[in-house]
Amino acid sequence: MDHGELNGTRIGFRGTENLGNGMKALFVLESGFDISNGQREQGGRHFGRQAFVGLEGGLGRLTLGRQYSPAFVAIDPFDATGSADRSVGLLSRKAGAVKPAYEVRFDNMIKYRSPKLAGFELDAGYWFGREEGSDSSARKQGDGHGIALLYANGAFSGSLVTQTVQQDATGGKVRTNGLGLAYDFGPVKAYFAWTQDRERGTVGSGKARTFDVGAEIRAGASGTVALSYADRDESDGAAGQDAHGWSAYYMHDLSKRTTLYAGYSRLSNESGASYAIGNIRPEAGDSHRVLLAGVRHRF
Repeated sequence: MDHGELNGTRIGFRGTENLGNGMKALFVLESGFDISNGQREQGGRHFGRQAFVGLEGGLGRLTLGRQYSPAFVAIDPFDATGSADRSVGLLSRKAGAVKPAYEVRFDNMIKYRSPKLAGFELDAGYWFGREEGSDSSARKQGDGHGIALLYANGAFSGSLVTQTVQQDATGGKVRTNGLGLAYDFGPVKAYFAWTQDRERGTVGSGKARTFDVGAEIRAGASGTVALSYADRDESDGAAGQDAHGWSAYYMHDLSKRTTLYAGYSRLSNESGASYAIGNIRPEAGDSHRVLLAGVRHRF
């Protein structure tokens, strides 16, 4: 038993205040927890999912705090399973021999979201890493920045993103570039996502590519079938860790707020790789399968 598959369990608060002249103040506080035992998630943080405050007006939105990264905003919506906790779509976030810059959220982020213009939006952020120490180079560890271009108009949506994180105090960096595409044909919505991870400096010179293709298929008035296939290929010589797999989920809406779901995932690690989905911790080169079922309630 675990906290949930389609979405991590959370409770939160959000609010806005009209300041006049089209300007408003806003805040979001979200606490993640494990519903099987009530314990906090995200390392025990009180508001570990998101915690930010900001201003929004005609020129866009500026927010400060712990927030979703531009890479997450740009790539996560383009997995058919919604990058569920045991979906193979999560391979794009996994670190093998090559570490990605694709992380879901960062602390100490200054983030800007532009107004929507002809279907286009800009999502950009800069975040600060270490706070301790007197040496200026050491304080740069964990610093990063990212920028995503988002598009949605009618049946088509897409994204482009680049995101960089400084991994150590001596100049080692990792970068993730990515794109997402989706088209809604009516009974079927098709998805494609691609990411490339690159290292440079003291962290190495490895490179990795991940792609994810999938589809959402309407199954009657209340049902949806989600299919996803993902493949990760690391170009890091003998140390490269590769894997591939597929996932199939069925979601049945009992109401607008309550969904029953079931799913199956299979992940095949190639020699040397030990990627995990969910709480499975395989040996290097092992394949593993997950069968799951649950209920999601939103309020």
